[in-house]
Amino acid sequence: MTPVEESPETFFARFQAYAVRAYLFPEPWGSPLLEALVEGTIVYAFDRGTPPAPTGPTRILLHGVVAEAKPLEKAPFIERKKDRYRLGGEAVPLGEGFYLLKAPLPVVVYAEVSLPQRAEVLLYPPLMLFRE
Repeated sequence: MTPVEESPETFFARFQAYAVRAYLFPEPWGSPLLEALVEGTIVYAFDRGTPPAPTGPTRILLHGVVAEAKPLEKAPFIERKKDRYRLGGEAVPLGEGFYLLKAPLPVVVYAEVSLPQRAEVLLYPPLMLFRE
């Protein structure tokens, strides 16, 4: 199986066009999860950057790996269920199994199957956060 990413730095560089401005809240001591305010939505994501994580405004890229996918039958959405995120929106192919999922906030997802143009996906945990 081909790895989804080579390194956090090369992954961010490859998909930086899809990075967004976010506000990172102070990281709990020793926690690998970051709390971020992204386009009006709070998300909890695994920090893929070099410690320590900054606090305040920064550019980030959200990434997830698709566990389940189906056609989206309602309006774009994002919801957290325990340690997983379910989201839906327009799926724009980026090549090699990657898509930009335009949910209420943009997430680069990797799927082993082709996604429909409007997709609803359940992500494997964790949602990942790459940062400049």
